[in-house]
Amino acid sequence: MHDSESNYYRDYETLIAPIRDQMIRVVWQVTQDEEDAEEAMQEALAVLWRKFDRVCTHDNPQALVLRICHNAAYDVLRRKIRRRKRQEFFQQFLPRGKASRPDHIVAGREQESIILRAIAQLSRQQSVAVLLRLVQERSYTEIAEILGCTEVTARKHVARGRERLRERLPRMLDLRPEELPAEGRGR
Repeated sequence: MHDSESNYYRDYETLIAPIRDQMIRVVWQVTQDEEDAEEAMQEALAVLWRKFDRVCTHDNPQALVLRICHNAAYDVLRRKIRRRKRQEFFQQFLPRGKASRPDHIVAGREQESIILRAIAQLSRQQSVAVLLRLVQERSYTEIAEILGCTEVTARKHVARGRERLRERLPRMLDLRPEELPAEGRGR
């Protein structure tokens, strides 16, 4: 074992091993789900590995370790929420009344791919604005800030993007226009 490896092992044993149970509790308090907690712990450990030198030299390394665990748990939850919102967004374009049979799930994934291609065909500003508003549910103020435009312009990008999607998607998805979501449903 090299000196640096033995130092890592020694530092791990003195800094992290004694608070491993606390780390798990911090992650669990945030996630309340076994899979999410495991994912968050893996992410926290990866961050700790990358930043181990900074952790060791921190004024309160154990507090920093727990903060990293806390942040990793919230990151996992945020991704989970974004995935759920994205699925809800794509579900609104599926024909009504379809059960969750495997063939419908595959068809839904194919339609999701078509929808993403349709969004990608929009102008850059419109596609970013549509994804931020309809999938991530960002405010128009946030969208304007991200796009570097006014809020009014951000609203126009979203409206025009939705309008173009309404024109293109029925053909691409083999749907009748009335099967697409009503204006208010897309948020």
